[in-house]
Amino acid sequence: MIRWKTKAVAAAALLLLGVGGMAAGEKGPQPAQPSWRVPLGDVGRGGALAAPCLACHGAEPAAAEGLPQVPPKIHRQRQSYLFLAMREYREGVRKNEIMEPFAEGLSDQDMRDLAAYFAQGFPDRPPEAKTASPGYAVTNRECGLCHGETGVGELEGMPVLTGQDPAYLAHALRAYRSGERSDPTMRRVAQAIPPDQDEAVAAFYGTHVWLEHGK
Repeated sequence: MIRWKTKAVAAAALLLLGVGGMAAGEKGPQPAQPSWRVPLGDVGRGGALAAPCLACHGAEPAAAEGLPQVPPKIHRQRQSYLFLAMREYREGVRKNEIMEPFAEGLSDQDMRDLAAYFAQGFPDRPPEAKTASPGYAVTNRECGLCHGETGVGELEGMPVLTGQDPAYLAHALRAYRSGERSDPTMRRVAQAIPPDQDEAVAAFYGTHVWLEHGK
C-alpha cells in the first residue's frame, strides 16, 4: 500500500510539473527541421530539376544579364549549405526576388536532390592558401574561424567561399554591412572589415580554385 501511494504521489507531482510548465508558457516538443542528409538526395533527379537554375548559375548564364548582382557559383558548393539556403528562401527567411518564387514550389526532397546534384565533385581538401595575397591577413583574422584559411571550413551548413566570383563576394559583404542581408554574425564580421578591403577580401577567395558555374 505504501509503495502504491508513493507511486501515486510521484505521478501527481509529474503531472503538476507538466501543467506548471505549460502555464509558464513552455511549449511541448517541436517538430524537427527536415534533414539535408535523409532521405538521400538523388543526383539524377536533381540534374533534371536544375535546368531553371542553370539559366543564372550555369557556365553561360544568359538570364543573368541585367540582374542587380552577379549570381553566385554553386557547382561544388557544400551540400548542406545548398539545402539550407533553399529552405530559407522557401520560408522567407532569406530574401531574393528571384530565388523566393523558385524555392516556393520545392519540396524538401527536391531541395535534397538539387543540393546533391550541385555538390558533385566536392574536393576532399582545401587548396593551399595564397598568403602573399593582399587580402590574406584580413580574411585569416576575420573569416578563418568559420570559413577556414582559404574559404572552405569544416562546418556543415557553412558556405564555401573558395573560387566564388569576387564581384558576388564584394556585394555580399556590403549587403551584410548595411543590413540588407540580415545574418547577425556576418553583419558583425562585415563591419569589422574596412570597406576599402572588400575587393581584396573578395579577390583572395576568388583566386583559389574550387567553386565553378554549373554545367
